[in-house]
Amino acid sequence: MSGPGPESTSNAATLAEAANNAAKHDAAPQKAATHHTASPGAGRARRAADTLRLVGRVAALSLHRPRRPDRRWDVFWRGVAQGSLREPIIWDAAPGVRNEEIRQHLHTMATMMDTSLPVVDLGCGNGAISHRLTGTFPSVLGVDVSPEAVAAAHAVHAHVPDLSFRSLDATQAAAVSGLARELGDANVFVRGVFHVLSRRRQARLAASIKALLGTRGRLYLVETNVPGSALSYLRGLGATGDRIPGPLRQAISALPKPGHFGATQRARVFPASRWTLLGEGPTVLKTVPMQPGGPPGSIPAYWAVLVPKP
Repeated sequence: MSGPGPESTSNAATLAEAANNAAKHDAAPQKAATHHTASPGAGRARRAADTLRLVGRVAALSLHRPRRPDRRWDVFWRGVAQGSLREPIIWDAAPGVRNEEIRQHLHTMATMMDTSLPVVDLGCGNGAISHRLTGTFPSVLGVDVSPEAVAAAHAVHAHVPDLSFRSLDATQAAAVSGLARELGDANVFVRGVFHVLSRRRQARLAASIKALLGTRGRLYLVETNVPGSALSYLRGLGATGDRIPGPLRQAISALPKPGHFGATQRARVFPASRWTLLGEGPTVLKTVPMQPGGPPGSIPAYWAVLVPKP
């Protein structure tokens, strides 16, 4: 997974605001607990202190990100290829049949999409999920904004039949229109891209997807949709003021901040006046384990299948 185009975010500012609010909440006295004043008060103080330590760690890690947003994805994938980024890639799905998340996506796509059409995996990253799609569709094209990501995908999956990769910015209409003419009608798969984009780029990507779908293609969308603040997202993956798991620490230091993309955001980006919603629901993104040998991480998410209106 990589973004389809350059994007700008501010982890430190958002987390600092969340930390300030969370620390105030954690430190505030609770009227219902007045008969246990010592223990609850001490617990709230500890949590507030942990929140502030966590924000400090995140702010320090964010300083290492490339200043130019359009370089983040390429710098990240180059670091993976050259070994300077050694932690597992956080969003990589577990391989093979062990990954229940990917099995569910494939089942839904098989029942709700025309599987005689090719599929474009937008934001393919290293191509791990693109490879899984070859069992459902006759051909798969993985597309990523990062040439380094596409190089990695080629290196790993060079001999997989009917699987190819290409680097282009899918938020640029000219690049996508050429691809649409080349492919004809196609399905589109997107996992974890919209939630890191600004509203302007979300709208551009939706227009590009419409061009790729043509008259018969359908979009399968699955996006991070964590309730609560950015701190809730981090704590849900095991981060504390004393320790941030390696894969999460690596992502914070190199990549855009994750966001929400659920039914509300989908309705804005894919309005009912121009898109038909065929299905939607909650799901869970399964990440790499946060600890060596541990279970996969789980991130609350949202899925939808859409088709453009004539």
